[in-house]
Amino acid sequence: MQNELSRIDYIRELIADCRYDDAMEMLSVATEEEPDNIDYNYELARIFMELGNYASAISNLELVTEKTRNHLLFYMLGEAYQADDQIDKAIGAYLKSIMLNEKFALSYKKLGILFLGRNDKISAVEYFEDYLKLDIPEDEKESVRKILDRIKK
Repeated sequence: MQNELSRIDYIRELIADCRYDDAMEMLSVATEEEPDNIDYNYELARIFMELGNYASAISNLELVTEKTRNHLLFYMLGEAYQADDQIDKAIGAYLKSIMLNEKFALSYKKLGILFLGRNDKISAVEYFEDYLKLDIPEDEKESVRKILDRIKK
């Protein structure tokens, strides 16, 4: 067990140092040995997101979210879908994030933005207003209030 912890810790250090090629090489070997390992797939997804390979990030995050239901993972999956221009799937992932943690502000904001981008003003207003009810900085609230004022005109 200690070797596995050491391996993932070392991989994370490589990622922190932006040594993505070395981390990918180690993760390639590790995922061959343990293709369903959540930690390895998560770290691969992080690297793929950083490198702009959103399809691969999505693939890895989908594996992770099948086994672990966590609002942050679904938020990250939503970001990957959004970056890959899969807006319907992004919305679904952000909604799952909220289902798992209804106080997770970032998903509300993303939903407001995505619905606004679709010109679905009713849904955008709903998610932005929900966002304002959460614990966010006052300057952020003011910024969102300005957006809501423009939408409602």
